[in-house]
Amino acid sequence: MKYQQEYFEQSAARYPESIAVDDHGDVINYLELDTKANKLANLLRTIKVSTNDRVCLYIDKNISMYTSVLGVLKSGGCWVPFSSSFPEERVLFLLSTLKPKAVLTEKKYLSSIKQFKKLSDMDFSIIVMEELDEDDAEVFDTTNIEEQSSERPKSYSTYNDLAYIIFTSGSTGTPKGVMVEHRNTSQFLSLSKDYFKIEQGSRFAHFSELTFDPSIFDMFYCWATAGTLVPFNKKKYKINPLLFFQENNINVLFTVPGVLLNISDSGQLGNKSLHTVKHLLLTGEAVPAKLISDWYECHPESTVYNMYGTTETAIVSHWYKFPIGFSMDSEVPVGEVLPETRVVLIENNKKVDDGDVGECVVSSSQLSPGYWGNKFLTSKLFRENIGNNDLPQKSYWTGDLLRKDQNDLYYYVGRKDTQLKIRGHRVELGEVENTILLNSSVVEAVVLPVKNDRKYAEYLVAYVKFIKEKELNELLEFIASRLPSYMVPMKIIPVNDDFPRNTNGKIDRKKLLEDLSEN
Repeated sequence: MKYQQEYFEQSAARYPESIAVDDHGDVINYLELDTKANKLANLLRTIKVSTNDRVCLYIDKNISMYTSVLGVLKSGGCWVPFSSSFPEERVLFLLSTLKPKAVLTEKKYLSSIKQFKKLSDMDFSIIVMEELDEDDAEVFDTTNIEEQSSERPKSYSTYNDLAYIIFTSGSTGTPKGVMVEHRNTSQFLSLSKDYFKIEQGSRFAHFSELTFDPSIFDMFYCWATAGTLVPFNKKKYKINPLLFFQENNINVLFTVPGVLLNISDSGQLGNKSLHTVKHLLLTGEAVPAKLISDWYECHPESTVYNMYGTTETAIVSHWYKFPIGFSMDSEVPVGEVLPETRVVLIENNKKVDDGDVGECVVSSSQLSPGYWGNKFLTSKLFRENIGNNDLPQKSYWTGDLLRKDQNDLYYYVGRKDTQLKIRGHRVELGEVENTILLNSSVVEAVVLPVKNDRKYAEYLVAYVKFIKEKELNELLEFIASRLPSYMVPMKIIPVNDDFPRNTNGKIDRKKLLEDLSEN
C-alpha cells in the first residue's frame, strides 16, 4: 500500500510534464504542483507541524487548495477542510475543538480568519496561499513559501496516523469529526485501481466539495493515474452544469444522481459533450433505474457504477457495475461488498436472513478510528463486539438499513433513525421512496411523515418530480399495488423545479420538512 501523497508523487516522477490540475485555463503540471507542495510542507515543518497536527483549509476549490492538501500530507500533518459557507458559530466550534497548528486560506478570507482567531482565542499560524500586497507580521504568504526548500521532506507518518478529518455536513447541532487514517484511504485507493481500470491521463471532474469525502477519490485516484483534475467551481456551471461538460472534455465523473437528473430534465442527457464521459460513478442518493437505462441508451460506450459508503468507512464499502441494458423496471442495488470488507445486517442484535432488512454493520481496514474529541459517540457507533459470533470483533454501526439478496447484492432501504410507526406498523421511508422510483415516470422522490401534536406520524406525504406529466391518481395506484395501505402516501406533491439541496448536492430533507410544516 501507499500513502495518499505517494500516489501523486509516483505520477510526478513518471509524468512530470503532464497536467495535474486544469482550473479552466489556469494549469499546473505534476512537477510544478509537487514542487509547490514540497515548499509548503517545509514551511509547515518550520512552524512545528508534525504527525497528527491539525491544519485547517479555508480555501476555495482551486490550485491553492490542491497544493494545500498535498503540502499538509507531505508535512505529516492532518488536513481538515472548512467551507466559506460555514456560519461563524460552526467555525469557532471547530477551531476550539481541533486546536489547529495552522489555517491555510486566501486573501479574500484573511480578515475573517483573523477575526476567528481573535474570537476563538486560539494560537495558530495563518498562511495565505497568495502574495500579500503589504507585509503582515501575523501572516505567512507565498513569499515565505517560495523561500523554502523544494526537497521533499522526510515523512515520519505511519499508516495509523491521521490523514484528514471531515466533519459531518449541516450547520446546526454538534458536528461529528470523522478521523481517517492513512491506512483507510490507502486500502480503498489500492482496490479502486484494480476495479475501475480508468485510463492513464483521463480528465476527472472534481464535482464534490472538499468537505464531502468523494473528493478524496476525485483527487487521489486521478493523480494515481496521472490524470488531470478539473474543478467544478464556476457560478455559471452551477447554474447550468451542462456547460461544464461542454467546455472541459470530462472522462470521469463521480457525483450525486441529482446532477444528471437536472440535465435529463432539460432533455440534454444525450448531448454530445457527455459522450466523453467514459466512467460515471454515482453515490449519495437513490439512483432511479430509468436514469441508468436512459444514460446507457445515449452513451453505450461508457460504464456506470453505483457506490455506497460512509465517511466512517473511507468513502465506499459497496460498489456495483451496471450492465448495459439494465432494466428501468429493476430495483437498483448499491452493490457487492468490497474485498477485505465484511458487512453484517443486524436486527435485535442478531444477523438477519437473506431478503430481510437489517442495520448495516461494517468491519474493514478502511474503518475510521472514530470521532475527533467525542469518545462517547465513538464507543456507541464503533463497537467491540465481544461475545457475538455474528459480528466481527470491531465494527461500525452505520444506522443505514439494507437488504441482501441471494446473489450477495445489497439494496438500500432507509435510515434506522427515519423508521416510524403508522397505525402500529413499522415504516421505513426509504422503502417507500424506492418503490416510487420504480415508476418509469418518476425522476426523484422524497417521502416525509406528517405528525400530530403528540409527534406521532399520522400519514405520509411524497414530493415527486416527474419526467413527464402523469396523473397523480395513476401513481398512487402504482404505489398501492406494491405496498401495504399504511405505507401509501396520503398526498403526492409535484415538484416542478429542482429539490432544495445542501452543499454536497444531496436533497435537503430538513428544508422540505420546514416547508411542509408551514403549509
